[in-house]
Amino acid sequence: MPETNEQIASSSRLMQLALFLSTGLDELSRKTVAYWTLATHALTHVQTFPLLVLVGKMGTGKSETLKIISKFAHRPHTLSLRGMTLATIRDELVECQNGTAIIEEADSAWKDAEIFEQLLSDRYQSASAKAAHKVSTGKDWETVIKAYFGATVLHRRIPFNDAALDGRSVVVRFRADHNRSYQEYSDEDPWIVEGADIVRGLTFDVRPVERPSGVAARVFNTYRLLLGVASLCGDHDFLPQVHSALLLETAELKEAQSAEPDGLVARGIVELVFTNGRANFRNIRFSDLADTIRRSTGLQLQPRQVGRMARELGFETKTSHGVTVVVPTPATLIKACDECGYQDEVIEDLRKQLLSGRK
Repeated sequence: MPETNEQIASSSRLMQLALFLSTGLDELSRKTVAYWTLATHALTHVQTFPLLVLVGKMGTGKSETLKIISKFAHRPHTLSLRGMTLATIRDELVECQNGTAIIEEADSAWKDAEIFEQLLSDRYQSASAKAAHKVSTGKDWETVIKAYFGATVLHRRIPFNDAALDGRSVVVRFRADHNRSYQEYSDEDPWIVEGADIVRGLTFDVRPVERPSGVAARVFNTYRLLLGVASLCGDHDFLPQVHSALLLETAELKEAQSAEPDGLVARGIVELVFTNGRANFRNIRFSDLADTIRRSTGLQLQPRQVGRMARELGFETKTSHGVTVVVPTPATLIKACDECGYQDEVIEDLRKQLLSGRK
């Protein structure tokens, strides 16, 4: 194991050198790319693997970074989506099962972005990364299941439509730095040749790491492998360096959760309770709640659906004067907002009043 650790640390240093010479990435970003790339050599030991998304304008080093990754990653398979059908993309991902898919032109090279994002989302997890194919047997057809689990790195300028996919991604942002000169990447660079030789045939398992304080479990799971590789490299600075970014992603995750349907129901009840800026805990019709959500978000939910979600959030519902209503109270409203991650100043004020014994 000490020998493996030294291989990992040496290849990390060489990869970070290549990234420094050929891109404008800062130190933390160089480490993030290097640790993600080296973690691909643990693919056979894991059940999930986060995407690496390179975001930035043209000419900021994204393509150079993909070239460097291709020399240090486990079983790299480079593909450009330009002109590919979704079926071809799926077959290419099957080709790099338990390997690293390095995807160029990952913004608008397909007709159905939603299905493409589903492929990427499924590839993240071994249990879901399976596709059914119809194969001719000569006289008939049979269904063959092909797996396509693995690591995926891609560069793009447009965010994903699927918020869940964002939550499964490590994002590295590129910015132009015109105050320094760069060395053009070459396969023959000595640090590339040496690094590729070190990682050839390298496989390892990543040791468990403890979840940092204040970081959501889902965010930690996305970065767990990177933190494990940093530990194997003896890099004790990486966690403190990345901790603030993990806390920010935790806050963004809470915001995204509050935009889920149940969060919209809680938000709608808050809006109706505080219509005039002061709390009025009256009965709220299911239909009024559905209309409020539609006006605020454009999401069309049926009254029956909002009633069910309100009950699941802990609100009492009943029939009053022939219509079905939600019966909010200060305690149930605060609890519902906490459960779905919705934050609002009026809720914080209500919490303080409730804790102080005032209505």
